[in-house]
Amino acid sequence: MLKWIVGILAVLFIGSLVSNYIFWGKSKEKIEKAEKDLADYKSKYNMVINKGDSIEAVISGLKKQETGFVRKIDSLENFVEDLKSENQKQQLKVANLFEPDELVDEMRFTFPELKTSPIGIARVPHPETGFMIRTFQVPVQFVATFISDHKEVENFKKQIAALGEVNFTYKNYVALKDSIIFLKEQKAEAYKQGLEYGLKRYEDLMKEYVSTLKNPPKIEWPSVTSIIAAGAAGVAAGILINKK
Repeated sequence: MLKWIVGILAVLFIGSLVSNYIFWGKSKEKIEKAEKDLADYKSKYNMVINKGDSIEAVISGLKKQETGFVRKIDSLENFVEDLKSENQKQQLKVANLFEPDELVDEMRFTFPELKTSPIGIARVPHPETGFMIRTFQVPVQFVATFISDHKEVENFKKQIAALGEVNFTYKNYVALKDSIIFLKEQKAEAYKQGLEYGLKRYEDLMKEYVSTLKNPPKIEWPSVTSIIAAGAAGVAAGILINKK
C-alpha cells in the first residue's frame, strides 16, 4: 500500500512540474510580446506627439508672420487716412486763396513745369452774361497736363476704392482662416487627449496582463496527509470489496 501511495504522489509531482513548465514557458513568451507591444505603442505615440508639436511650432511661426502683416496693413491704412486728412487741408487752403499772385505762386508750386513758363491774368467776357472775369493765361501745350492729371486722379480714386475692397475682403479671409485653424487646433487637441487616454488605458491593461502572467493565481494542491489518508481509505475500501 505504501508503494501505491508513493506512486500517486510521484505522478502528481511530475504532473505539477510538467504543467508548470508548459505554463511558464508560454507565459514568458507572452510577457516578452506584451512588453514589446507596449514599447512599440509608446514609440508610435511619441512619434505622433513630436510630429504634432513640430506642426504647432510651424503654425505658431506663421501666425507671428501673419500678425506682422496685419499690423503693416493697419499702419498703411492709418497712413492713407493721414493722406486724406492732408488732402482736405490742402483743398481748404487753396479755396481760401483769392489774390491772383497767391494763386500764381500756388500754381507754380503745384506744377513745377510752370516755374519757367509765363503765366498771365487777363479779363475776358463771360460767354453767357458778358461780364468781365479774370482768367489765367498759360501756355496752350500745358493744357494737356491739366487733362492728363485730372484723368490720372480719377483713375487713382478708382484704384483706392478697389484696394479698399481688396483689403476688406482680405481681412475677412484672414478672420475666416483663423477660425478654421482654431477649429483644427481644437480637433487636434481632442485627438491628443484621446491618444493620451488610450495610451494610459493600454499601459494599465498591459501592466495588469504582465503582472497576471508573472504572478498567476495559485492552485492549492491537497496536503500530503490528505493524499495519504485518501489513498489509505481507497485501499481499505478495495480490500473490503474483495472480501465480499
